[in-house]
Amino acid sequence: MTETSDVKPVEAEIPSALACPEGDIFSLPTKDEIVNAFNEMAAIPGQMQAKVQEMKAEKEKEIADLYKQLEEAETEEARLAILKQIDEKENYVKTQIEGAIQEQIDDVVKTVEDFVDTLATILSPYWDKDGLNRDWQKEARSAFQELLEEFHTYIPTKVAELISAIVPISFTLPIMGLSIDVLKLITSPAYKQELIDQISGVSFDLQIVEKFKEVQKINEDIDKLVEELADPDISIDDHIKKTEELEALQKKKTEMLGSIDDIYKLKDDFIDKLWKMVPEEFRQFDGEYGVVDNKGKAKIIWNYIKTEVKKFMQLGLIDVFNKLIGIFDKIWSLLGLPSLPFSQLVDIMNFDIKKLVEDAIQTIKDQWKELQKSLQTDIGKLDDKIEKLKEELADPDISIDDHIKKTEELEKLQLEKKDLEDKLIEEGDKFKNLIKDKILGLSLFGFSMKDILGLDIKSTTASIEEEVSEIMLALEDFRLNFHKKILFDWVKIVKKFLSAIGLGAIFEFVFLTWCDFLKLIGMPMSIDLKIPAIAGVITAVVKETKSESKPNSDDTSDDGIAFTKLNLESQIDQTEFSVTTGTGTIHAFVDGEEVEEGSGMSISGNTVTFDVAPLTQSLYDAGTTKDVSIIKI
Repeated sequence: MTETSDVKPVEAEIPSALACPEGDIFSLPTKDEIVNAFNEMAAIPGQMQAKVQEMKAEKEKEIADLYKQLEEAETEEARLAILKQIDEKENYVKTQIEGAIQEQIDDVVKTVEDFVDTLATILSPYWDKDGLNRDWQKEARSAFQELLEEFHTYIPTKVAELISAIVPISFTLPIMGLSIDVLKLITSPAYKQELIDQISGVSFDLQIVEKFKEVQKINEDIDKLVEELADPDISIDDHIKKTEELEALQKKKTEMLGSIDDIYKLKDDFIDKLWKMVPEEFRQFDGEYGVVDNKGKAKIIWNYIKTEVKKFMQLGLIDVFNKLIGIFDKIWSLLGLPSLPFSQLVDIMNFDIKKLVEDAIQTIKDQWKELQKSLQTDIGKLDDKIEKLKEELADPDISIDDHIKKTEELEKLQLEKKDLEDKLIEEGDKFKNLIKDKILGLSLFGFSMKDILGLDIKSTTASIEEEVSEIMLALEDFRLNFHKKILFDWVKIVKKFLSAIGLGAIFEFVFLTWCDFLKLIGMPMSIDLKIPAIAGVITAVVKETKSESKPNSDDTSDDGIAFTKLNLESQIDQTEFSVTTGTGTIHAFVDGEEVEEGSGMSISGNTVTFDVAPLTQSLYDAGTTKDVSIIKI
């Protein structure tokens, strides 16, 4: 009889490609769709290992049942039959479950690992390989969040870059003692990694590594001297000389280890200095919800800097758009377009996210602090009693009866203390979950937390402390994204003005989708995972990934607008310019100044003819460019 397993295999659906999210800055996409597609694949190795353990447990139970039957068997024939079954099942566990099946699983795990590592390498430095104990879901969530945040920064920065040809714009943000080149930040992964390394104190780490190399060399020299000193034939003079060398090396090693401690301290101080510059509401690890190491602090510092970069660019754009209206005031007045929504934009920027969250969770925090204080007080009282009992038990004159009695009391008190400490941890976890649930029940600008955070992301990797901090930063990020949406809603409305002054090209970036952006940076969307069926473990089928339709956010129009930049030799002495769309009266502008019909130009149909060419030979030779705007309205 061939041994088999009744365990039902994992039914895995492997997507043919990662879903390319088509959301744009107007539909405010989240990362959940692409992260969940990745997580489905990343979960496969764990699911398979769980099935193997289930199969093993199934056989072990069957074997245990057979041993019980063996005890009750009444004949030698029955015992031999049972022993045969036991042997078959144990052999199946050893040769199949722990052997052939495990080998097949190891091959699949390697396939998935290779896919993840390839993706991580391509997406570096967005993707941080988290040490030896890799947590793929956490890595992916952070990487795609980083990419989404960069998408929201990339668009206004590229728009600003185009506008800077007309109005000078500063792309340098001074923050935390750093000077960040925003244009370089969105175009150079190496520059971005340089900033992250600087914030993370990598220069200190490099110094520490070099110091440890020196310590290792000193250790080798010490070992050699110790070995030489152990030689029974060593002379007295050599013994004295090598002993002095050994003492000198040991002193040097002590000094070296001290200097390493000093560098660690300098690194701690450096990161703490930056950490204290981060607003309190984003430092959720800062003692109240939990504690954080330098790596966690550096991550939050970097996330905060990214929100400040985004804020810097968006506030800069408001100023720039206002300047454009001032420079091209005649064109602006002619088109009769709505003003910048200053009031709404200011209200969004001034909205107090910290107060929103604090108001929601204050009662829970107060209740927790009261309970925490009560439990810690009770634990402190027990500590006093325990210490007193320990002192009494240490008395050499204590009687045997008293020693037994007080030992029992001590054990009882220690158990009571353990129960209270467990309760403190349990209540602390409850508090953290209540805080998280309360925050997740909030809404911002009419959007629920699910809309904001993409809470369909399936992962159990983040701690509560990390999640709370991530949520707070996500709220700040969403505020900036919503601010950008309102700003660019207005930009869409004034497309005619922007096209009339030569900035129509910005709309190539305005309507860029996240999918477009991912492809732009080289994100591989196709998945070529060939996972074979393994009996009792996994059956895998390829699921065709459905592409979302591109959002129709482009409801703009620049009918009646024709813009020409005169900077080519072929355009010298050109006097005729036409507008092919629009209805109404034709108006002509050169460098934002209107040229009246009969006073510098004439109109025939949809064509304007200037009396004097806007770009003459002398102007061209001098490197001058001219902008001609024809508007029919």
